[in-house]
Amino acid sequence: MKKYFVLIFITALLCFVTLQTHAALTAHLDRSQITEGETVQLIIEATGRVSVMPNTDALEKDFEIMGMISGSRVNIINGKIDSRTTWTISLSPKHNGELTIPPLTIKDEQTPTLTLHVNELSTGSGSGPDAELPVFIETEVDKTDPYVQGMVRYTMRVFLAVNLSQGSLSEPELENALVHRLGEDREYQAMHEGKPYHVIEREFIIFPQTSGDLLIPAPVLDAQIPENISRRDPFFDRLFNNNRPIRLRGDAVMLNVQPRPDQSQSPYWLPAESVQLLEEWQPETKQIAVGDPLTRHITIQAMGVTGEQLPELQFADIDGLKLYPDRSQSNTQHLPQNIQGEKTLRLAYMPTQPGKYTLPEFNLHWWDIQTNQEQIAILPERTIEVIPATGQSQSMSTQTPETKQLQSAESTHLPTPQHPIPENTTTSILNHSGWFWASLLFASLWFITLVLWWRKRHTVIQNTRTNITPRIEVKSSNKIRKLFLSACKTNDAKKARQYLLQWAALHWPESPPKGLKTLAIRLNNPTVNDELTALDRWLYQDNNARWDGRKLANLLSEFPQKSNTTVNKNDLPDLYSA
Repeated sequence: MKKYFVLIFITALLCFVTLQTHAALTAHLDRSQITEGETVQLIIEATGRVSVMPNTDALEKDFEIMGMISGSRVNIINGKIDSRTTWTISLSPKHNGELTIPPLTIKDEQTPTLTLHVNELSTGSGSGPDAELPVFIETEVDKTDPYVQGMVRYTMRVFLAVNLSQGSLSEPELENALVHRLGEDREYQAMHEGKPYHVIEREFIIFPQTSGDLLIPAPVLDAQIPENISRRDPFFDRLFNNNRPIRLRGDAVMLNVQPRPDQSQSPYWLPAESVQLLEEWQPETKQIAVGDPLTRHITIQAMGVTGEQLPELQFADIDGLKLYPDRSQSNTQHLPQNIQGEKTLRLAYMPTQPGKYTLPEFNLHWWDIQTNQEQIAILPERTIEVIPATGQSQSMSTQTPETKQLQSAESTHLPTPQHPIPENTTTSILNHSGWFWASLLFASLWFITLVLWWRKRHTVIQNTRTNITPRIEVKSSNKIRKLFLSACKTNDAKKARQYLLQWAALHWPESPPKGLKTLAIRLNNPTVNDELTALDRWLYQDNNARWDGRKLANLLSEFPQKSNTTVNKNDLPDLYSA
């Protein structure tokens, strides 16, 4: 009988719980008055077990939903069953004033309307515990009307009178601007309206990319601060340190970005605080010889801009000076309260003719954002003297008038003048006819002996050349060829040039090429000529760049067959010498 009674009781209990799923809703706030930046808890309770969540869309007009949790419980008191479902919603007001929390619908029922008073945030002394917050945010910019692509310093400061836990501060995110964080956070102590605060300062630099209005959104601080509850027991305070979440907003900043002024006539736009041009010469002397390179390092240093904002420098060739520009390099230095952009360019001048040359003055236009005026950075002109090469000057100085006349006669194939034989010498020879014929016989025998010796020696040399030398030359040529191809595969430019010229010297032993330019003329192949020119140029320019020798190895795996074409004596040797 007792078992039957217990079964009936449990069944009735379950039926009662099931029927309680649609009971009346109640709602209340944990506080009816808060300060701007604080959060409030909206607690909704329903009798019975409810599985759906409340619709919070109506709250988004005046509040931000920070989070929501739900729970349920069943209590049996004096034989009565009490089942409840609870939802706790954390709300952060978007503004101060008298805010209304509208009814929320859960299935077919609604919560009552509630009212919340949000006090304006004040950093001064208030009349009550909720009149002020021990935390506030301050924002500022160094200018509100910057030029497009000009730098703006943006600073955020968080003033703390209490210790924060789990704090996070948002950073500015802009669509039409570049934002860089400047250095690390600074922490220091400061007084504000007679109260001491611990200050955390964070700086950014902003570069607007378009003119017009630009809004920097308000920074948001999410953190937890100690709950302001007075207790008399310090031991209890240490055990139960309650925190409450807060969400604070600073002030948004509006920028009026100015377009590029009409007075700026340069082809590029460079708004900066200061700009200077620096240059170094290697060698520093103003006198060089033909064939010796002259290296020029030019550096732009500009405050208030990044290295990527600096323009590319353009220089033209000068008659008698071949220009080999290297790729420029940019970098940005982050200083304690500013940035400095740098761009470095290396130029190599190769003189081809002696004489005096003047490198013209170079001007760099930039806009001074502090004085709102266009400025010019200048590199002065420089005059260099190119003297003939050492070997060239010696050969010119050792040519006497007689040598020049002899060279001129040889070049035109004119016979050199013969001195006439004196008449007395002829008479003497005729008078001594015996001695004459004896001397003539001796000379003939000596000449015949010389001819026979020369023919024998020529035969031996010819046999040696045909039987021995070709095998040694072919073997050495193949070895040098393999070394050249191996250097190309490992991208070793210097060894590739060295082995290539040695291979060419073995292939043309009568007239070996003096350099890559001479070899390119002899091969008469435009594609090979381009690769040889690239190799030669690489040897003059920045060796930190990578030279790819695979294409040259594929194009020049074999030399063409020898021909009877003559070598042009006017071919100039290559600029580079190992």
